[in-house]
Amino acid sequence: MVPAREVVASLYGAYRLARFDAGGLRFLNDSTEGFWRSFFAAVLVLPFYLVLLVVRHDTAMEHVAGVRFYAIEMIAYVIAWVAFPLIMASFARILDRDRFYVRFIVAYNWAAVLQNGVYLPITILTAAGLLPDPLANTLGLAALGVIVVYVWFVTRTALEIEAGKAAGIVGLDFLLSILINAVAEGMV
Repeated sequence: MVPAREVVASLYGAYRLARFDAGGLRFLNDSTEGFWRSFFAAVLVLPFYLVLLVVRHDTAMEHVAGVRFYAIEMIAYVIAWVAFPLIMASFARILDRDRFYVRFIVAYNWAAVLQNGVYLPITILTAAGLLPDPLANTLGLAALGVIVVYVWFVTRTALEIEAGKAAGIVGLDFLLSILINAVAEGMV
């Protein structure tokens, strides 16, 4: 179990990074143990993701058997949390940034809690039909823009790389997310 003090410090570090304060990295446990503990972020996001799944299944996927729907979506959730760090292990080596890999994944994972804190409420309200389409689209695009810039800053800061390389990594992350979601949706 991750000590509560570490969770709070990590989320505070992610918050500082969201304010474009590179000092937020100081609040993250970038040890090997901290690396593994950072995946606890997926546990923190999970309840909100489950709410989204319930809303999606009840409103748009009611024709799909619940067990199939939830099994596929939960497998995709786990893959989404694991695939990018696995790919980045190789990319960090290629970019000669492997000494910063652990710090990057720790920052990336804890930052995901804040990202989902922004994006999931909009997605849940949209899926439930509580936001009119124009507003949902505007909020969704605005949230996506903020998240992309945030992840870019985290990537650039934690890996200590140039802006263009950081943008490429963010693009890779985005494409990987689209691929995982597309495959999951295709299976549902």
